[in-house]
This record gives sequence, structure tokens and C-alpha cells, in this order.
Amino acid sequence: SGIALGAHGEVLADRRLATSAPDVYAVGDCASFPSGRYGERLLVHHWDNALQGPRTVAANILGAPAGRAPAVYDPVPYFWSEQFGRFVQYAGHHAHADRTVWRGDPAESSWSVCWLRGSRLVALLAVGRPRDLAQGRRLIEAGTALDPELLADPARPLKSAAV
Repeated sequence: SGIALGAHGEVLADRRLATSAPDVYAVGDCASFPSGRYGERLLVHHWDNALQGPRTVAANILGAPAGRAPAVYDPVPYFWSEQFGRFVQYAGHHAHADRTVWRGDPAESSWSVCWLRGSRLVALLAVGRPRDLAQGRRLIEAGTALDPELLADPARPLKSAAV
């Protein structure tokens, strides 16, 4: 097809999920995209990525003839799995985090770990703590500054660590 591919064989998409071929878009785990939020190209292998991307593509296909500004695809990556009877969820991308904060004891049945860059939450892994994941994902999307000391207390709602 002549469409540009990345180092892992994935289709290279731009911020709008457009490929190097005119009027061709790519979504899902076959495509990587540049993330302004994380400052690097992401390749996300989870069905949530395939679910979210088509909204951006549809907005761009329908919006261009109407003169609308292009929609940009920059989600907070997300995945979940059930492992050994535990619900495991992850949101974000922690490659460039500079601090790790634990919420609870990983030897217990439910706990979370948060990755921060500066005072901003960039990723969260929640085991048996779906509320932490839901609140954390919103905090990542908003770029909210957090107090790491408050964040470390598993008895406090995650969002209460906002400063």
C-alpha cells in the first residue's frame, strides 16, 4: 500500500490518526500515534484504544468538509485484566515518571501504585481498587497537581490529594 510503517511494523498515524496515504486513517493496536500528553509516539495494544480512535477519525472525516478544526487523538492509555481473581487496571504511561507512590500494601488483595512527573500523576496501576483508577484517569486527563503525602494514604479518595 505504501503506507508508512513504524519500527514495530505498526501503521504510523499523525495526531488526527491520518496515515501517510491521502484520506486513509488508522486506529487500534495496528497504529501508533504521537502523544502530546506524554511527548512520544505511543503504540497501545488494548481494545480500549480501538474503541476510542474511531471517534476522532469520524470527527475528522465529517468535520473537514464543514470547516471544523481537526480533532486530535491524545487519550490516556488504559487497559484492564483479571489475574488470579484480582481485577487489575492501568491508566497512563509511566516511562518518564520521576516518583512512585504506593497506596496500600501489595501483599494485600487491593492496592494501587501511582507514578508522578513532578507533582502530576502520569500513570496508575490499581489492583482491586476501581475507584482509584476512575479518579486517577480523570486526574491524569486534567493534569492536576497532587500532594504526594496525601496521595500515599489509601484511606483517602485519590482526588482529595489535589492541590
